Amino acid sequence: MLDRELLAGMLRRCVHLCPRLDILLVNPPREPTTMLAMLLLRLEHSGIDYRVSSGHGDMGEEILRYLGRYRGISALAMTDIAQLNEEAKGLITLKGHQIINLATPEQAA
Repeated sequence: MLDRELLAGMLRRCVHLCPRLDILLVNPPREPTTMLAMLLLRLEHSGIDYRVSSGHGDMGEEILRYLGRYRGISALAMTDIAQLNEEAKGLITLKGHQIINLATPEQAA
């Protein structure tokens, strides 16, 4: 789930912390979204490299699979952490990944 304010916060954070952003869409809508297109355009203009992938199924399982495939990921930014069950949260943090809640203003700034 993306909205303009959350995207702006994510972009600011990414510009300051890393030159690369991996975007995993879990159970994405069939039609392309305008918000995603705007984000990708802003990433390109900011000089941030990105990769967009998608998965279908349980959010936690898809994230864990993705983290297993791409080892260089240090943090996970989400708009709704409630979509992760406690087991998935535990495994993600056990593997050393920080979980950032973009819906929390102090973390998104």
